[in-house]
Amino acid sequence: MTYYEQPHVQFKYKLITQLQNSQSESKVWSTWSYYNTLVQDMLSVPSVSVAEQDTDRDGLTDQLNITLQFTEGDIKSCQALLVFQYQLTDLCHLAMETPIYIQSTVTDQRVVVYGDLSLQQRQTLQPHNPHTVYNDSLLRDPALLQSYDIVDILNSVSKRSLSTKLDELYSVSSPGDVFTVSYVINIPPQSVRYEPGFWEAMKYAWIQYITLLVIVRYVVYSVRTFVFQNMILTTLRQDKVKSS
Repeated sequence: MTYYEQPHVQFKYKLITQLQNSQSESKVWSTWSYYNTLVQDMLSVPSVSVAEQDTDRDGLTDQLNITLQFTEGDIKSCQALLVFQYQLTDLCHLAMETPIYIQSTVTDQRVVVYGDLSLQQRQTLQPHNPHTVYNDSLLRDPALLQSYDIVDILNSVSKRSLSTKLDELYSVSSPGDVFTVSYVINIPPQSVRYEPGFWEAMKYAWIQYITLLVIVRYVVYSVRTFVFQNMILTTLRQDKVKSS
């Protein structure tokens, strides 16, 4: 069964970016200091700004705007891995640290990417049973250099039964002197698949049984009335004769 819930989503100010310019030179940066030390010769540190919007004032973030502004230009491609805290609290209880991967081909130096955050499920959730198996940090400093590789991180996340992704709607680009990328992430209500309890399953089964019973009784009554009123079937009346 499914229900809808708007999740509580927070950007954890954890990210990895990889840029490539027209000379196929790579520039990288992350919020993990140890990784930045390992790749110091390729480091490009952006300024990061984050804006949260709660348009309906229900205490939940409806849109996140994450902007990265770098000091160089002539960028041709950009990859970003953004890390979020994702929580469900209404019927099912879920808490996890989850990444979103976004890859952009750059035509101009100012890029804005619009998309919707969505929950990916390979298993149904059980109501009122906390799901916290993925509520751990994706990376911990210090770690091996390979641990910070976006491909390896995505490979690990792809094995999860619960994850998130960005359904990209469209992107807009415009000229600029330095490379700036903005990610506008909408957080709509999510469709959540869950396993109903015994009494909830019985309630829906009973409703379906009553509905089917009403329909069947109506059809049977209509057919019987039609048959007898139009004398479609031949009927015989037999009186009982008392024996002497």
